[in-house]
Amino acid sequence: MSSLNKGINPAFPVILCMTIAIFAAFSGCIDLGSKDDGSDMAPDNWLDRSYSGTLTVRYTNVYPEWDVSTSMKVEIEKEFGTIEIDSATLTYSGETLVSPDSKIERSGSWNIGPSAFFEGDTKTPSLSVDAGITVVNDVQRIYAKDQHGEWQLVNEMPFSETPSSDLLFSFNEALSSGAVISVSTEGGSMTWTLVLIPHLD
Repeated sequence: MSSLNKGINPAFPVILCMTIAIFAAFSGCIDLGSKDDGSDMAPDNWLDRSYSGTLTVRYTNVYPEWDVSTSMKVEIEKEFGTIEIDSATLTYSGETLVSPDSKIERSGSWNIGPSAFFEGDTKTPSLSVDAGITVVNDVQRIYAKDQHGEWQLVNEMPFSETPSSDLLFSFNEALSSGAVISVSTEGGSMTWTLVLIPHLD
């Protein structure tokens, strides 16, 4: 045996083979993780035009009664698929006469700052919208008449619970008749409608 072979650990070839095998397996895992599985919703892969439209919310309440709505402008840009939705403020108020000597009033407003992105696949894409609702000065007040017939405040209760803001609209429905989502609230309902119109470009 040569002096060169005498200096090599007999286990070296085995260790070398194991190292190469581990490296190859690790590289294979990296390649698998980087493959395109077809679920990429990068809008420049499938949007053939830009879109404009509106996002409308209608908020109704029964006790006390109100029926209010507001609309926000929506713009979808085809090159990068960016979705921009205007902010809005929705103000509501109502009064119910419980009896000749007592009544309930409630008033408040929402600051709405929506954000949105595409999800799903290219055949049935959806727009996921976070309406971003912030409740402002939502207060219910109960009044009663005193001996002089004047209304006096006897109770005041604030409402701070944020309404459900997570919405998922069908993109195809928004392009046809409009995508509608209805949500029940404690005293009424919210109805969100997304309507989109394609640009001619």
